Amino acid sequence: MAEVIPVLGEHQALGQGMNSTEPAEYTPSEAERKAIALVNKLFAKAKSYRQQYDQHWMDYYRMFRGKQWKEQRPSYRHSEVINKIFQTIQSVVPVMTDARQRFEYLAQDPSDMEFAKILDEVAESDWQRQNWTFKLAEIIFDGHFYGTGLSECGYDGKARYNQGQITLDSLDPFYFFPDPDARDCNERASFMIYAEPIEVSKLKREYPEKAPFIKADLIDLVQGSKTDVDVVRFRSPVDTKTIIEGTSVYDASVRDQALKMTVYLKSEEVEEEEKRSVGPDGQEVVEYEKRLKYPNGRKICVAGGVLLHDGPNPFDDGLFPYARLVNYIDPRTFWGISEIEQLQSPQKIYNKLISFALDVLTLMGNPIWICDDTAGIDTDNLVNRPGLVVEKTPGTEVRREEGVQLQPYVLQLAETMRNSVDEIAGSQEVSRGVRPEGITAASAIASLQEAAQTRIRQKSRNLDAFLQSVGQLYKNRVFQFYTTPQIIRVTNDQAASKYFKFHVQNEQQPDGSTVRKAYVRDYVQNPETGHYSETLETREFILRGDFDVKVSTGSSLPFAKDVKFNRARQMYLDGVFDEEEYLKAADIPNWQPILERVMQKKQAEAQAQMAAKGAPQAVPA
Repeated sequence: MAEVIPVLGEHQALGQGMNSTEPAEYTPSEAERKAIALVNKLFAKAKSYRQQYDQHWMDYYRMFRGKQWKEQRPSYRHSEVINKIFQTIQSVVPVMTDARQRFEYLAQDPSDMEFAKILDEVAESDWQRQNWTFKLAEIIFDGHFYGTGLSECGYDGKARYNQGQITLDSLDPFYFFPDPDARDCNERASFMIYAEPIEVSKLKREYPEKAPFIKADLIDLVQGSKTDVDVVRFRSPVDTKTIIEGTSVYDASVRDQALKMTVYLKSEEVEEEEKRSVGPDGQEVVEYEKRLKYPNGRKICVAGGVLLHDGPNPFDDGLFPYARLVNYIDPRTFWGISEIEQLQSPQKIYNKLISFALDVLTLMGNPIWICDDTAGIDTDNLVNRPGLVVEKTPGTEVRREEGVQLQPYVLQLAETMRNSVDEIAGSQEVSRGVRPEGITAASAIASLQEAAQTRIRQKSRNLDAFLQSVGQLYKNRVFQFYTTPQIIRVTNDQAASKYFKFHVQNEQQPDGSTVRKAYVRDYVQNPETGHYSETLETREFILRGDFDVKVSTGSSLPFAKDVKFNRARQMYLDGVFDEEEYLKAADIPNWQPILERVMQKKQAEAQAQMAAKGAPQAVPA
């Protein structure tokens, strides 16, 4: 009898990486093997350098969350936490984010001044639409926890129904590994690495051509620490078991994650380009010219020992797409100084003083009994109930020991440590709205509030530098990717158009040069229907220069704003400022329509006064 073979059976040979549970075997080419070896070498170098800075990062994070006792204590002992670190950081970050930060572009060429305002509106629209204020708050918190906050300014071509948009993401410092020689993300840096654990299923969807080879190489520990990526691992060559140094054996197949390493580097790799020409004798001449293979840099992605991507830097500016925010500057190093680094020691002392004082109150609030074994008393009935009657045998003793008194210097020392935490953190009571004793004058209190914000003003200057770097990256992304019309909504200027369409193009000139042009088309609202329609007129801008970024955060602090407003008001009352100068100096938003209404009101009042006197009503504007 002939063997029956299913119709699909002859086409369904069970091969490795298909229907089997084992992933397909990955055999890299020579170029891929060199790229993977380069990534592993750079990652080992950067990780070794960063260990001197990140060894206490998880301790800092736990201190902020209130997990400040490492040692195990008995249940009857107090382990209380009065979290001054949480209070300090949560008092500073809201002040730094109180004012809405924004980019303001300044044209280097006078002919680009009008387009600089349009670029401001484009940045404002992206900031509001994608809620970058929340991303900025995350970066500031990371800076306070670990000393450094990080961001990435990229581009997502699939966002907004494949229209594309510029993105700003906050990066986890635990996964960031810079060049040891780097001073900033784009200063003295030859490479930057972001190594992040990602689900294998997501990697397979992102890189379908490499999907059969991607497999998990990370495990899920009970602790769930972010620093697990730095733990030494030993993989068995015969199965999927992974042995972690100092721990038991775990099966890596139970957690479907892989460590994706994204590397941006400035490559010195060269290649020869063949050029053919005709010599004087009419013969063809072949010459080879050496040039950089990646003039704008190189990007490599590796996960699970598989090369996912290797190509040029996708950004034309040739810069790494990262920006760095430091909490306190550590001179000539990439990493900043954490806010918790100097606060953890007095915070621990403060917790111990409070907890030990509570231990004394608890233990001595229920003092011990002294009872002879011949007193004839059941000691189980010796409780501290009020009105307790104790009957004993004559000639024996039953008494209760007096509790030990809490020494007065304990609470005094606790108060001293509390003040020390505030002094180290630079946080004063007047900055938290508490009126200082003995001072009632409003001007004196305002001066004290201004002086109490010196530490925050320093952080705001660091924030300005960070946002300037982000603003430059954003401007470069606009010029590179916003080549298709984008509809921009205007919300911060009442006198401007509500909507306009915008895009940038690089046009080739007859002489071979490239000119960058921007096209803007406004939308006009119909006063009867309220609908917007696109105008037929297109404004064209030829961009002849670059743009600088101006960011204002320090002057936007609440106390600084009050001082600035009061100074401008006094100058106006003294007659030094007119209405326009007063509105500008007081930093009043939408001051142009306000000034127009004020002038119209004054003109109407002047006409009414002249009409009352019987004079001609014609008043020059």
